[in-house]
Amino acid sequence: MNPVEIKEFGQLPDGQMVYSYLLKNKNGMSVEFISYGAVMRTCVLPGKVGLDVVLGFDCLEDYLNSMNMENPPYFGSMVGRFAGRIHEGIFSLNNKVYQLGRNHGAHHLHGGTDSFSRALWTAELQTSEQEITFTHMCPAGTEGFPGELTSSLTYSLTDENELKMCFKAESTEDTIINVTQHHYWNLGGHNQSVDHQSIHLNATHYLEKNTDNIPTGTFEQWCARPMQEELTHELRAGLDHTFVISDQSEIQATLTHPSNGWKMLVKSNQPAAHLFIGCGLPENLRGKEGVSYHSASGVCFEMQNFPDAPNHEHFPSSVLRKDEVYENNTTFHFVNQDHE
Repeated sequence: MNPVEIKEFGQLPDGQMVYSYLLKNKNGMSVEFISYGAVMRTCVLPGKVGLDVVLGFDCLEDYLNSMNMENPPYFGSMVGRFAGRIHEGIFSLNNKVYQLGRNHGAHHLHGGTDSFSRALWTAELQTSEQEITFTHMCPAGTEGFPGELTSSLTYSLTDENELKMCFKAESTEDTIINVTQHHYWNLGGHNQSVDHQSIHLNATHYLEKNTDNIPTGTFEQWCARPMQEELTHELRAGLDHTFVISDQSEIQATLTHPSNGWKMLVKSNQPAAHLFIGCGLPENLRGKEGVSYHSASGVCFEMQNFPDAPNHEHFPSSVLRKDEVYENNTTFHFVNQDHE
């Protein structure tokens, strides 16, 4: 087994160097990360074809430019300190009202402009050649959040073709947190469409939202049996919904290719799966290998808490106390049904 491959990936405007890190398992599966945004840039499945099943860019400049778009795609990046929207960027904690940065109209989205997705993370190689840990410290008051937040993000690639993500965080003050990853998956390869790939969810309800994509607090039913019914065409059209996980002890979501045998199983300790299918992406966005991405190029399975959770008492709590540790543990397991 070769050690982790490390290469220079580019230089930030302030002169800091960004590096790429390539993990491989014994089956020939590989995953590449870059230290900017803790982005997962490639995920190549085993086999002669070597399918790269995530969307991304070829160079650092494209990642930097994409974050300045009206609707940034967040290709492959970590999202925080709070994933999803917070209504008008306002929440209350310990009888104090906090105003966060508003970077999406009147609302706060994905941690604001000074977010995890735009941060340069520090990489630490682990004793395992198939594991890497990124760390980041977010000062108190960043985007209006209380508490200095210290985060670690460990990605592990197993010989069973599992990509495991373990995110942990601690704060010097009581704060709120909701972290997720923003990988766009396509089991046919990043140059294909996900239109004909089936999605199943361990959920029967999703969060109703208003015209600004803010949860109203109401749960809408879309099916009767978790994991038994394929996601409807009506929901897939403009898919940007938060699904309420029915059973966290089981597989929470699957993506299946209709013909090449590949299936992705998603398991997480999070109470929700936010699915996003690229609506809002500019048509013909130039991605890796010159591929023109479009609104059906990939689908995100963002395992997280509910958006706007601090403003809905009946939603799972997003409060992180200063003596606690926040964890988001999510696994993406790739199996080929034709070669089991």
